[in-house]
Amino acid sequence: MRKVARLIPVLLLIALFTASCQGLFGGNEEVPTAEAPNLTLTALFDTSLNIPPTVTPQLVATSTEVPTAAPTTAVPSETLAATATSTVAPTTAIPAPAQRSGAQMRAAYLSTEPVMDGTYAEWVEKTNKYAIPYVVWKPANWKNVADLEGAFAAAWDDDYLYVSIKVTDDVITQTQTGSKLYLGDSTEILIDTNLLGDFYVQSLDSDDFQFGISPGNPAKDIDPEVYLWYPSSKAGTKSSVLVSSIFEDSKTIYRVEVGIPWSLLGITPTSGMRLGFAVSVSDCDNTSAPSQDSMISTAQYRNFLNPTTWNELVLVK
Repeated sequence: MRKVARLIPVLLLIALFTASCQGLFGGNEEVPTAEAPNLTLTALFDTSLNIPPTVTPQLVATSTEVPTAAPTTAVPSETLAATATSTVAPTTAIPAPAQRSGAQMRAAYLSTEPVMDGTYAEWVEKTNKYAIPYVVWKPANWKNVADLEGAFAAAWDDDYLYVSIKVTDDVITQTQTGSKLYLGDSTEILIDTNLLGDFYVQSLDSDDFQFGISPGNPAKDIDPEVYLWYPSSKAGTKSSVLVSSIFEDSKTIYRVEVGIPWSLLGITPTSGMRLGFAVSVSDCDNTSAPSQDSMISTAQYRNFLNPTTWNELVLVK
């Protein structure tokens, strides 16, 4: 009986810890519901309902740096035999790890700083444009490409990573700001700044970033905004991120353009650098109450909590 009595408090502590993990959202005081963007779990969905993806370019030749968390492999018996008679074991060059499970995308270098006007019109032809083809949250709510569709392009210079996103949405509504902006029409950018350093790590750490971008709304009573949920130590609205948006006359298309400072990400960009990366779009069709009705993403099995489910972005020059 004494053993059982001692065991009960331990089980209660484990249950409390598990419950707190389920509500993880960047350490904000307000704990979101299960519809929060970082609680979108991986799931297999009927790909026949998805927007057709674009053709992915061939892999870019990149760094041969070995990831620090590479899995261990068995040592061939002939190698063991060689080391038994020699004090110096033979070495073999290990190539960089293959790309993450999703598409590897490119961001081109811009020698001229782009105009932050909400559209990539003046620089999209200098880089690649990609569809946002996978429904990764509440697929039953996604009707067709008229309901929600997206495409994006990325570029960079020595100071910023630029991302511009075009969204087709039959009902555009945004009434939320700050940490709640995902409950209105908005976009999201995930970035792993140390891809090769933690290539196999299936949990978040301080080099993983989750940005939410609100276009504001057509009435212009809410301004465009960039909010950082993760890392929690840096959470908040980020005025250092350049942001602009535009709503087209059709009333069903909006565009956002952001410039994320490399200084905020804590890295110095170089040609060939690989980043963990994903772009997603949240849809709110409820004009009477804020909600995250569905989400599409570049990452087919997007799980915010697991960076290995994200795509890759390669900086090319």
